[in-house]
Amino acid sequence: MKYKFLFALLFPLLSATILEAQVRKDQNLKVAPNKNLKVKSNPALQNLAVQKIQLEDINEWLCPRALLRGDREFDGHGPKIKCEVTLRPGNDGSSLWADIYFWAQETVHDWSTTEGRWSKKVYDAPYGQKITKIKSATASRTQFISPAAGFQFLLPGDDVKTAMSKFFDGAKIMDAVLALHGMPNPAAVTQQDIARLVSTYKTGNTVVKVPATDGELVKFFHIVGDTGGPDISSDNNCNDDTRIVKIEFFPVQV
Repeated sequence: MKYKFLFALLFPLLSATILEAQVRKDQNLKVAPNKNLKVKSNPALQNLAVQKIQLEDINEWLCPRALLRGDREFDGHGPKIKCEVTLRPGNDGSSLWADIYFWAQETVHDWSTTEGRWSKKVYDAPYGQKITKIKSATASRTQFISPAAGFQFLLPGDDVKTAMSKFFDGAKIMDAVLALHGMPNPAAVTQQDIARLVSTYKTGNTVVKVPATDGELVKFFHIVGDTGGPDISSDNNCNDDTRIVKIEFFPVQV
């Protein structure tokens, strides 16, 4: 009976001592590195990374032929122009396509009107890669009243906001678009800034170069409005017709 009592008294003390010794041993234990261990990257995680790519500009002349109203002559009355571009992956994911819509209408009676739609490939993915999702803006649009020959967007002393509202037919360039053009403060846009955004040049006809009013996909639209002769094309030759001359893109994330 006496020994049982001593054992019961000492057992907890012995157990605690053994446990403490084991803990100290574990704390001093050093695990040798495995030199043969190789960490492999996960392709699925790699595919999640965002890549920035540059689309091919559309340099092909695109002229609408459909006559929706009136005759084929704008006769110096505008026209009012709208153009939209939407970006999408191709069916197999190896390319990107731009779907383009163009509309032009005379600003007075008889309201001559035309429109056209096209799809153009603007990017080929590297061999073996697929594009499953576009992670940046997928659309842009613009609108404006095509000016007469010799147009000057702003004259000295003109109010910037008033001139922009008139030219863009009441549309406002979104802040995000201005920021991509290096103008993060819309309230501080100057005449010099506008001169970089809106300009004209000659390629036989007067080409108007304008930014998107909304959407951060397209950097600039290059468009011919009035040509001085019959404007709405009746054939596949876009020379001396109302047309898209060029579309420039901002970089895209995929």
